Parts: sequence; structure tokens; C-alpha cells
Amino acid sequence: MCTTFLCYMLAKDLLHDRKKRTELLDYPNLIRLNPNIPWKTRGNAALSLRIKSTIPKLDLFRLCKRYIVKFATSPRANSGLVIFEGEGIPDEIQDFSKRALYSVLGLREAKQIIRSYGIESFSLRSGQGLVGAIASIGNLLLHDHTFEIIAYRKETAKPRSIDLLKVIMMSKLTVPGTFSSYDSEYERVMITPHGPDPVLCGIRGETASATKQAFDMLLPIENLRGWMIFRSNQGTGEHLSQTLSLDLPKAYLSGKVIATVKSIPKSEIGGHVFFTIENEEGEIPCACYEPTASFRNYAKLLIPGDIIEVGGGIRKSTTLHPKILNLEYFKPIKLAKKFTYMNPECSNCATSMSSMGRGQGFRCKKCGNESKELKKRDIQEPRYLELERMYSPPLKAHRHLTKPEQRKSIKSKRTPIPAKLIQGWMS
Repeated sequence: MCTTFLCYMLAKDLLHDRKKRTELLDYPNLIRLNPNIPWKTRGNAALSLRIKSTIPKLDLFRLCKRYIVKFATSPRANSGLVIFEGEGIPDEIQDFSKRALYSVLGLREAKQIIRSYGIESFSLRSGQGLVGAIASIGNLLLHDHTFEIIAYRKETAKPRSIDLLKVIMMSKLTVPGTFSSYDSEYERVMITPHGPDPVLCGIRGETASATKQAFDMLLPIENLRGWMIFRSNQGTGEHLSQTLSLDLPKAYLSGKVIATVKSIPKSEIGGHVFFTIENEEGEIPCACYEPTASFRNYAKLLIPGDIIEVGGGIRKSTTLHPKILNLEYFKPIKLAKKFTYMNPECSNCATSMSSMGRGQGFRCKKCGNESKELKKRDIQEPRYLELERMYSPPLKAHRHLTKPEQRKSIKSKRTPIPAKLIQGWMS
């Protein structure tokens, strides 16, 4: 199943009410939470509908509960539902949501919030989904945000079929209004998932209208059931806004830190690249894994003494390995000088001389000239990394929250909540 599909079905039910008792105050919100939580769903998505309705709260609650019971049938679906009533979101819930982006939050704290504010709630199995449900309500997308139009299939058993040439053309013609649709470096379509869920495709962009225009360029699409536009924190890098401490770093945290490269990056079995960074608080090994492709090659250009900013998530230690910072990007702040040491040139014929042994000087093989006074030459090598450039994995290895290259100059948007939904935001 897919949480966005459940949200789509619920919104369709609410807003197609003939009595028009419910009004949507914002696009459905698609909030991605800390991607390093080990027990998360694949995309760690939390959904919320911000509505104004004359339907009694308990009736709304029963309707939502009915959809969850109907669709969240997987034995691994620990779904959670909450309904918060009020015109403003309390600071405590907003803070909870902020921490859900980069840290580990417990079910106990979520239940405490539910009790404190008299929130109606329902959960299945372990109930861990209540954490995400509270977090989705608290994230108001007040700063940087994006949009995604998600289309759904009629039959999940039927393979997805979207014209490759249309996707490539759509991507070229709609950038920078859209992003992350097609990875031209690896010739990979990025808008279609590969699992058995109902999602047919999803196109991300800077505005709702940009995503809709891009989607229209792909039509007609076989097996199309319907679509809906979401407002989201995808592509914002929001999970890496916190500073990590290297003094006893906690597992599963996401964030960034400025540190100095301590060891030479080395490739290990499987193509993974590892190196260690340190600052006044401590040190930690960093990893760039094989799927990050060319990102590993940039990491191998680092040398001890380089000062860099890195962002990523901390992997839990095991009996064989310590905690590791899995990198999502690094940015050189100051590059150390790199030297190559070479034998001196012969003063007679300018040929590179050979060592006669430790402390015995150098001899020219060409003319026989010898010298005990000459020393090795240190030649400064060029560094092929750019200061202040953010190096990150190619598009094919991006996470939902990864900020793509074309969005890195975007800080925030001045109109956090649309004045009104574009005509035709759902079908």
C-alpha cells in the first residue's frame, strides 16, 4: 500500500461530498521524516489534510479510521491516525515535528502529546505511525517547500507503462519548474517507482501548476486511475539543518558538521569509500557507498587537513564496526596543500637524478654527476575540488529529502500557504 494513496482516497471522499461540508485549506501535505530511522516505511512519509468542515469530529474520525483499516492491511503497517482540532498548531507539536526530521522520537512522547491536547487517535499493530501522524500536523511548511503531483494506477498487477521519450522531453522543457524527473547521466527515469504499490508516477516541482503542466505532457497514460497534488518538504534538505555533535554522536541522527579530514579516503571491498573526520569534539568515520557512484570519486580527492562541511546520517555501531556517518554531501571550506616529492635535477644536464642510498646523495645516470648537497624537490599539486561547492550523489541515488543541484540556491518561499488551490488539483 501507499500512504499517499490512502490520503487521495480520503480526500476524494471528503471533497466530493454533495453537501459541500468540507473545504481544504491547503494542498494535502506530504511530509518526509528522518530517512535514517531503521523501522521507517521505505519513504518515511507522513500525510495530513488541513480542512474546515461542518462534519462532526467523531464522524470524521470514524471515516478516516475506516479507510486505514480497509487499506493498511500489511502485517508490517503500523499505521497511526490523529485528528487535531483548532485554528493554530501548538508550539509543542511544531517542535515535535521539527525533531522528527533529524532525530529519533518515541511512541511514548507522541502518546503524551495526544493525551495533553485531547487528540482523537487510532493505530494499528505497534502504533509507531502515531509519531509520523503528529509530526505531519506540526510541520506547517513555513519555509522552503515543493510540490508533487502523484498519479495512481487502476490495477496494481499491471506494469507501469509511460513513454520514455515523453519523460525525457518533459524533463527538458519544464526545468527549473520541475526537478528530479530524469537522470540524464545514468539514463534513468526518476518519476516511476518499482514496487507493487498503487503509485503510477510522481512529478516534483516548484509550483503546483508546474507539476500539473508537466504531467499533462505525459498524457495519455495507460492504467491511470487519478491524481492529486501535494505540498511537501521533498527536495529541501530540511533533515540536514541541525548540527551534529561528534562528542558521542547518537545513532540514526541526521545533520551536518564542519570538521577536518583526518585520514586518506580509501576504497574497500564492494567499492565503498571510507575516511575519518575530526574536530574539537571528537572524530567519526565517514562512508560513501557504491550506489552513490561518482560521488565516491570526489570523496577520494580529499586529503588530510582539508576542512569540509559534511551532511548525512549516523549509522548504528555493530560488533564489527563503529558508528559511521553515511554521507549525503560534503562541501570543501578550506583545502590543504598537496605536494609531490621528486629527486633533484642534475646541474649539468637537467636530468632527474637517482638516490645513491640514504644519506649518500644523488647521482645522474646520464652524465655521472654526483652531489650530496642536493635535496628532494617538493612540487605543489593542483587540487581538483572547488571551494564552497556542494558535492552530492547523482540523481539516481538521491533520497526524497535530498536538495538537488538546481534548488541549492533556493532558501525559502515567501508564500508558505497558497491563497487558493489551482483549478484541477485532483482528479
